[in-house]
Amino acid sequence: MVIYPAIDLRDGKCVRLYKGDFATTKVYNDNPLAMLEEFASAGSEWVHMVDLDGAKAGQFMQLDLIRELVSKTSLKIEVGGGIRDTSDIEKLFSAGVSRAVVGSVCVTKPELVNQWINDYGADRIVLALDCALDTNGIPKVRTHGWQQESHFSVYDILDNYPSAKYVLCTDVGVDGTLAGPSIALYRQIQNHYPELSLIASGGVGKLADITDLRQLDVHGVVVGKALYENQFTLTEALAAAK
Repeated sequence: MVIYPAIDLRDGKCVRLYKGDFATTKVYNDNPLAMLEEFASAGSEWVHMVDLDGAKAGQFMQLDLIRELVSKTSLKIEVGGGIRDTSDIEKLFSAGVSRAVVGSVCVTKPELVNQWINDYGADRIVLALDCALDTNGIPKVRTHGWQQESHFSVYDILDNYPSAKYVLCTDVGVDGTLAGPSIALYRQIQNHYPELSLIASGGVGKLADITDLRQLDVHGVVVGKALYENQFTLTEALAAAK
């Protein structure tokens, strides 16, 4: 299982949110390059990076910073936040980003995103579905930096992508809480789409959470706040994932 340490960028700083609420922004480090160096030293191969300003605004806001960060690290980086059209994808890949993480646009423009999967390869496009469980326990997708709730379920969206390889799913209700990941949700998704490489995101607060996800046999897990709050080290997380 792959550990994806997370860097959420807002105003050029490493921050975390609580349940996707921008009003809860907490700055952990004003030097994202230092965080990348720390992740590399711990033995990570990947980083999950989000332009939160871009996700909220619906357009890239920190591309220059992302380009600089990618140029100064050997880590493979997947980037999301504010990707809306083909030029955005091309800018990211030109900057050296390994994968593009597409959220709102994979909900609103499946034909376009399927074209990206066809043109650039399923290995380079990650479908990012941020969701909140409704009263019936159905994961309903949220868009535009988690600010808008759609009428679509995770399953409605994934049915549009027969050629997709990677899907990153975040339960907004537990993200940033350290209360544990949505194991039942991920088990549901795997039962529906066993061919997908599922990346879990949100809620990881202790090493046992990583062990639980490994036993579930997900492809990977994004770990953010737990690292920044020193619940465990990245080295320990990488060991627990093996």
